[in-house]
Amino acid sequence: MSGRIIKALSVIAAAGLLSLSGCSHAAMGTDTLLRPPRATGDKAAIQDIISSEAGGSYNLKYPQKGENRSAITMRNEDTENEYALALYSTENDTKLNVSVIAYDKKQWKCLGTFSNNSSGVDRVMFYDINGDKKEEVLIGWTSYNSSQKSLTGYVMDGDEVFEMSIDETYDELVVSDITDDSSEDIILLSLSTQEKPSVATLLQYSDTDKRPVGKYSLELNSDVISFSNIIVGDVAVNTNSGSGNTSSSARADNSRTDTEQESAVTSQSEPSKPEQSSQPEPSKPEQSSQPEPSKPGESSEPETSKPDESSQPEPSEPEESSEVETSKPEGAKIVVSGNLNRRGVILDCKRSDNTFCTQIIYYDGINDELTDPLDRVSDTGAYINPTIRTEAVFSRDIDDDGVIEVPVVSQMNASVDENGAYVCNLTAWSNYNAGENKMNTVMNTVMNLKDGYYFSMPDRWVSTVTARSDPDTREMSFYLWNTKTASIGDKLLTIYRYSEQQWNENKHAGLIQLDISPENSKVIYAGQLFMTNAQDELNLSESELKTSVFAV
Repeated sequence: MSGRIIKALSVIAAAGLLSLSGCSHAAMGTDTLLRPPRATGDKAAIQDIISSEAGGSYNLKYPQKGENRSAITMRNEDTENEYALALYSTENDTKLNVSVIAYDKKQWKCLGTFSNNSSGVDRVMFYDINGDKKEEVLIGWTSYNSSQKSLTGYVMDGDEVFEMSIDETYDELVVSDITDDSSEDIILLSLSTQEKPSVATLLQYSDTDKRPVGKYSLELNSDVISFSNIIVGDVAVNTNSGSGNTSSSARADNSRTDTEQESAVTSQSEPSKPEQSSQPEPSKPEQSSQPEPSKPGESSEPETSKPDESSQPEPSEPEESSEVETSKPEGAKIVVSGNLNRRGVILDCKRSDNTFCTQIIYYDGINDELTDPLDRVSDTGAYINPTIRTEAVFSRDIDDDGVIEVPVVSQMNASVDENGAYVCNLTAWSNYNAGENKMNTVMNTVMNLKDGYYFSMPDRWVSTVTARSDPDTREMSFYLWNTKTASIGDKLLTIYRYSEQQWNENKHAGLIQLDISPENSKVIYAGQLFMTNAQDELNLSESELKTSVFAV
């Protein structure tokens, strides 16, 4: 970093936050306070420009979300295109202001100042949305009288800055190239209001137009009340022979979305996992009387509430539907490439009945529309989505193949008189095959979200083994399932969770310690294998056990 750059950033920070008394000096955000000191000259120049544009004293405004949380953000440092973006309000005006201040010929100068009627700043982003190989500035704004946010864009052209008004509002926002046109697309996600339904809107821009040259809309499920997890990446496979244009991208890339990842209910860590083949759907349990399985001794862990789990619909092939309306303007910049995967956005959503569902959004180049293959309406008008579930388990690339899988959850085999709180769910991790128009399962797991791990079911266990979890003893056990009597049989495996103190105080004969605990963790995981003569081929080996349990 040059001496001039080092000087200008932190001397601004050294000036301290602007007080409410009206002092005209301001500061960078907290992230810039860590930068080395800069000289008084550069600091004074930037502050003087802001003060001049504000007409006197001003208050800095800080973005609430996103990677850029500073009121003054420096861009393109140590290059000829260096500039600062300043967000502030004045004492004499309720509007918020954004000034673009560039460094040119050894001096700072203001390229443009724009006002906005909003009350706060939601986020600040920098993307090339018009394909000119230069970044544009996108600013989301909040308002006191609305939960939805507005968005404006700013394009720099030499010594000038132009404002692009974006008429659409949003609840959440994603910026990523999902149309494969070499520029980033804006995807606005809006929840339903009394005036309009929930909708996803995709906007495309060109370097010659300041308004969208392409606009596509997709109505989302009306039961969705919030977005719990949002992922950008490859969301559909085999798209050449089915619905959709193809993408040159073959990766799951969370970093390409500016949506707040802290809004996700769970934080997921993905270790390497064994490859799994497509599995048959688990058979539905027959109804039969069966006593509860015996449970091991009590631990000192506190008791927690048990989720109300119910049977979920099994995955089925989506039906063809023309229910979704899309806007298909002329001028869309779509390029077809040779990869079979389709890049898009996956939404894990919370519904009004406190269940969850997943929606897949991608651009279908053949039909020139946004589409969601999971969102179907039956002939009776009922909403059909195989991903509806009670568990807060969210989409991810479970097998590290570059394609995002979505969870399809169903209750494991159980007898009619069992306590449903102990019966585990089977999660079939599936991706959408556009050529066959169906969901393909790549891995089956039993998730233990409370204790922070999941078990990858061997192929031979699907439909023939069932599982129970005891939240009091922190144990999860797997049993043979007798289809004739609709009852559990011999035990095959128990997975235990111990505190470090419990582990050190007890003997562990027959236990196999599992190496899935995070570094410096106070939690120990272990498994115990039980051999059965009823079906020898279903017995699990120690090596299989060690490679089948993963941290969530």
